[in-house]
Amino acid sequence: MKSYLKKISYFLAMFCIIVSYVSCNKPANITVYSYPAPLPSGMTPTSGYPLTNVTITGKSFGTYPNAVTVYFGGIKADTIRSCTDNQIVVQVPANAASGKVTLKVWTHTVDSIGHFTVIPPPTITGTSANAASPGDTFIITGTNFGTSTSAIQVTFKGATAPVSATVTAVTNTQITVTVPADFSSGPVTVSINGYPLTGPSIAYLVDVPAPVYQLDFENNLSQTLGIAPATYIQGSASPITYIAGISGKAAYLAGYLSTASGDNNQAISLPQNVAQYNELSVSCWVLYDGSGPNSDYGTPIFSFGHTRGNNITLDASTGYPDLNQQISATVVFENVPGFSGYNSYQLKTTKSIVGTAWHHIVMTLSKSSLTENIYLDGAVIATQTLPAAYDLTAYVQDRNYLGVGCVSSTGEPGMKGGIDKFQIYNSVLTANQVYTLYYKK
Repeated sequence: MKSYLKKISYFLAMFCIIVSYVSCNKPANITVYSYPAPLPSGMTPTSGYPLTNVTITGKSFGTYPNAVTVYFGGIKADTIRSCTDNQIVVQVPANAASGKVTLKVWTHTVDSIGHFTVIPPPTITGTSANAASPGDTFIITGTNFGTSTSAIQVTFKGATAPVSATVTAVTNTQITVTVPADFSSGPVTVSINGYPLTGPSIAYLVDVPAPVYQLDFENNLSQTLGIAPATYIQGSASPITYIAGISGKAAYLAGYLSTASGDNNQAISLPQNVAQYNELSVSCWVLYDGSGPNSDYGTPIFSFGHTRGNNITLDASTGYPDLNQQISATVVFENVPGFSGYNSYQLKTTKSIVGTAWHHIVMTLSKSSLTENIYLDGAVIATQTLPAAYDLTAYVQDRNYLGVGCVSSTGEPGMKGGIDKFQIYNSVLTANQVYTLYYKK
């Protein structure tokens, strides 16, 4: 009996083990999905620029963009804009080639749903100017513009938003527009049939007030504007000569080394108090040789004042202790109201004009803002704050010279080079006005 019970227990145990084993090794319940083949029925447009959006219509596309691949002339599109079951929007790749359009959704491939022709994209190669005023005629040159004015939009940068220009004429290589009002300095943009192009930056030209004094050096020292002509103090220096300038003729100075204290030989002398304005701008074109004797000792382009202690000077080179050929300016007050003793305020730059090219230089001085600026070729290169007591009416300007310091010491240099279109303004020119002077020459 016991043996019989043991056999029953053994068979029950084995049965449980077998049942457990079978249960643990039951095949997984895997669902296999079968996606229908896509059925494209159309494509639009069938031609366009790279980056154009193309819409493919049909059905059975699904709604998962990552499952969609489109090829244009064998080139895979990088961007699927959207995907619904009956529409796919895809962007033509930048390097697409004309040819058949192939669609793949999951594992199903439609070898050709149509032919797409890639139109060579337009390009901008240049503009008629890099600065303009409202109302100017402005020409954009390039390639593949077409000939339809309605397909082209041109905008200039505005203060808060782009401003549209009026397109007046179009050829395949040239777009002519009228510069809009209220534009500001910045890039010009063009859209051709929706294809965006960014052109060069265009500077805004503005009205500039008339100077109160101007010398054009057309083989003489007569003033174009102002109270009296300039005169030339030759002394023991070389005579003044005239050369080709930035516009017409220019004065040329041979360079001079002062031989005595107070020496003012080689001086183009201007009328008394010609620059005695507390809101002041001085503009001129300079051709600086830089090879004159002691030329790195501070070579004046102009110097207006009364003594070595009371003057304003713009130098083509920085004097002691730097002794380099870099532009600098100095404002000096000595024992006049608001100043005790000798007070010098030097503004240094890192820019040099040594060479054979003409350069436009402007210095502005303002009592109202206590600011001094130096501009070179239309751009500000240095700024400093002036002292609170700054006042150019604190002394008489009776030694106002071009090419040499108002009062020289022995061994100090006079400028070797040319000066053209010298102008004095009784106001502080803005950055846009300075650029306009530079641009218009």
